[in-house]
Amino acid sequence: MGIEATQKHVQETFDYLFGEASKVLELGGSFAPFGAAIRESGERTHVNVDLPIERSTPNDHISGLIMGFRQEAQAGRIFLAGLAFDGRMTSDGGAVEALVIHIESAGGEGMQIFVPYLRGEDTRPVFDKPVIQPIVPEIFTLGA
Repeated sequence: MGIEATQKHVQETFDYLFGEASKVLELGGSFAPFGAAIRESGERTHVNVDLPIERSTPNDHISGLIMGFRQEAQAGRIFLAGLAFDGRMTSDGGAVEALVIHIESAGGEGMQIFVPYLRGEDTRPVFDKPVIQPIVPEIFTLGA
């Protein structure tokens, strides 16, 4: 797959994950980490990890998503995967809340996009400029 096609899928996956997560945040709620992947057929999937809320943490969900995506990648069923979770990042003013989008491609490239936000007076988030950081892939890894 060409770079332009991969970039298109990365952008579409970011838009999907950000859109779904921001809908929940705009309602004043919170959400368990979730993900999306692009299958070799071009179909996008939506993925949740079914864990008991009272005994699980967001990290449990993130680990479960990564493990599931890794199995799908090893079987050659997906070529791009991403997950969304509510997190924090540091900025000039200290730690702030951020919507975090983690995306990886079968080409071995990975990034985390932090979209900082503040809750407005009506609890709706006001999003700031995204911050993109390259990461070491955890899903599409050689020999994983």
